[in-house]
Amino acid sequence: MKSLALFAGLSVAGVLIWQASFAAFSATTTNGSNTWSTGTVSFGANSPATALFTASAVKPGSTGTACVKITYTGSLAAVVKLYLKNADLTGTLGQYLTLQINEGTGSASDCSDFVQSANDYNATGLADTTKTLSTFNTASNSYATGVSSWAAATNATKTYQFKYQVQDNNAAQNSTASATFTWEAQNT
Repeated sequence: MKSLALFAGLSVAGVLIWQASFAAFSATTTNGSNTWSTGTVSFGANSPATALFTASAVKPGSTGTACVKITYTGSLAAVVKLYLKNADLTGTLGQYLTLQINEGTGSASDCSDFVQSANDYNATGLADTTKTLSTFNTASNSYATGVSSWAAATNATKTYQFKYQVQDNNAAQNSTASATFTWEAQNT
């Protein structure tokens, strides 16, 4: 039994000596929790949800003006452009609707407080009958070809004024047009 106790004591002493010979100083450090989150590119809830125009029984010389205020609510700086996708223009009346688009400030949908800062399409005005809804669609049908290039920051607003006039062309009789304009923001 003595020899067993001696053997156990020597074994414990050996383990302690072995652990002590591998002891070393050490230190570690960490930084705070690293996190990532993406920003947003978005428009406010008050941005256009309804049609600018609902005109029926129009005739040569009929005109209309409407304004829409766009609010950019994204957290990232973005460039906003306006265009009309090919699939979003239907009917044949578009070729007889002279169109002008301006940008500026104001809040009234009837443009009573609109102050123009730039012209986006048809600077000459409704007298230039070559600038129609259809030609706008041909020229500006994607973000790459869109008009405006508004450099928007969070909660910035821009008002767009749309004007149209029905051309004096007998071929415009009994025709329709429907268009859904698109504003797109892409971060820079």
